[in-house]
Amino acid sequence: MSSRLETLAAIIDAFVPAADGLPSASDLGIHIRLLAEVDALGRAELTQQLNLMLTMASSPVGNLVFSGRPRSVASMDQEAREAWLRSLADSPIGLKRTAFQDLKRLTLLLAYGMENSPWRARSGFVPPVPETPNLSAVNVRTPAAGEVIDADVVIIGSGPGGSVTAGILAAAGKHVVILEKAAMVTEEGFGGPELDGLGSLFLDRGLAATTDRWIAIRAGSAVGGGGVVNWNSSLRAPAAVRDEWRAAGIGDDLDEHYAAVEAETHVTTEESIRNGPNARLEAGLNALGLPWQTIPRNVRGCTDCGPCAVGCRIGAKQNGLRTYLAQACASGAQILDRSEVVRVLVENGRAAGVVARVPGGEITVRAKQVALAGGSILSPLVLLRSGIKTDTAGRFLHMHPVVAIAGLYNEDLAPWSGVPQSVMSDAFGEIEGTWGFRLEAAPTHPGLIASGYPWWSSADHRELMTHCGSAAAFLAIVRDRTEGRISMARDGGTSIQYAPGDLEKSLISRATVELAKIHRAAGATDQIPLVTPPMTLRSGDAYEPWLAALGKRPITANRVLLFTAHQMSSCRIGTDPKMSTANPDGQVHGVPGLYVTDASAMPTASGVNPQLSLMALARRTATRMAAAS
Repeated sequence: MSSRLETLAAIIDAFVPAADGLPSASDLGIHIRLLAEVDALGRAELTQQLNLMLTMASSPVGNLVFSGRPRSVASMDQEAREAWLRSLADSPIGLKRTAFQDLKRLTLLLAYGMENSPWRARSGFVPPVPETPNLSAVNVRTPAAGEVIDADVVIIGSGPGGSVTAGILAAAGKHVVILEKAAMVTEEGFGGPELDGLGSLFLDRGLAATTDRWIAIRAGSAVGGGGVVNWNSSLRAPAAVRDEWRAAGIGDDLDEHYAAVEAETHVTTEESIRNGPNARLEAGLNALGLPWQTIPRNVRGCTDCGPCAVGCRIGAKQNGLRTYLAQACASGAQILDRSEVVRVLVENGRAAGVVARVPGGEITVRAKQVALAGGSILSPLVLLRSGIKTDTAGRFLHMHPVVAIAGLYNEDLAPWSGVPQSVMSDAFGEIEGTWGFRLEAAPTHPGLIASGYPWWSSADHRELMTHCGSAAAFLAIVRDRTEGRISMARDGGTSIQYAPGDLEKSLISRATVELAKIHRAAGATDQIPLVTPPMTLRSGDAYEPWLAALGKRPITANRVLLFTAHQMSSCRIGTDPKMSTANPDGQVHGVPGLYVTDASAMPTASGVNPQLSLMALARRTATRMAAAS
């Protein structure tokens, strides 16, 4: 075994050693799989960072420089390796904490997320019985390099915004071509093993993160986009947010588009049944006298099987794939998968089509109208590569940073089954002006919860994972005022720069305390904040001192785990071309025929799950496109 592989095997075995009759992480080949996952991202910069760390940890001199320990990691015993990992985790140097979190999250995700993992089986996870797949009626093909295709409209991206745009314009008689970066996965491939779903349906194989890796990012990358993998929560933007959007030129006419999308995607509360974690959240809110509501969801015929985050095999999700894209294809639209748009063509001052990278080369799609719907992370990159609105594209990014606490209960909650989200509280939605946080529950599968749980020793983490079936994860979605930025990385990939500001940090601290109070009121015996070093509250521990310390804990990169599934505003709509990318009609300033029809168009953060708002906004823009052509 090479020194690089030997070192990596030693590190991952420190996280997951052979114990309790189960094999070590390296016995399962996770070191090989981890390298393959990093290489599959195609990001030379990340691969170089990993190689550098492994090289330094492989020799006494290198490890002395890296960690202050004059021994290679492979030569250490288990106790010394765990101490080495703790020194990285608690280092005052941010790059060392980043290295620890990278290794920890990916190792534990693989160890507990692999389909045949004995560690996953020991967690108590019961995989759902596969449903008979109900295939969507869409027309998808992979184009051949060199093709030149003529269309009336070309849409970049097939997610919620792109699907609505396609449906509206195809119904208006336009010849529509939709380009999707991801490969087509049909319902036969939905609802399967956790890792398979992450690899085939998510941006960066589910490993996307901010540049410092503080905030883990979940963004769909599939035909159908985020609508294929989200948790179906369908909420209108709050009134205070709508007031901000009016100032950007989006008035009350959005209401008709909300209503139309709700009707088309069957948004109701009829199938928002409580699973274990949502029932506990409701109980805790009631005990504290806090208001809550049942979350409307875009489903029809949901069987509450649970693997919503890796696609719905039975087609109960009434997302863009099942509705607007199917309708567009019935009207003659065509979806081209494995087609990553490189740049927008501009001729005589207006949009004229796109060039896309496909297997073996490139294709050109010529069209008088171009809709940018690649999502808030990728859409600005298209504009930057095209030299369009480089002064604003990628700026004003909002992320809804999310903080979570897991609670353990004296009952089987089966947190991986049932409706993912059905209860939401906006009791703290506006506590600093229009900024605050909403409270929801989250489904947890073994790989996800293993990678999120704090790790301070292999024995402690292993013990926590044996209680997965009785865990409920409550989360707070913070409406952020601070803005981030999307730019191009040195290796040509996407650089996501975002860090919570003082306001967001204060909201995260407050949210952590409120989540802990709700768990206690709901009857949790133990509480597990996702922080490093851990602050786990065990049954019998003194509660008030723990809560006070939790509220005072600094919100620091890679000490407090944050994640986000909501990215918005990176190509935002507005009236001022210096402060926005598109005008109130959704058309990019200065480039007639080029429109923004995804969440990147939102003027500010929605404050709630953005799917419904982005689809309503896309429908508003699409109707204007139809009228303008």
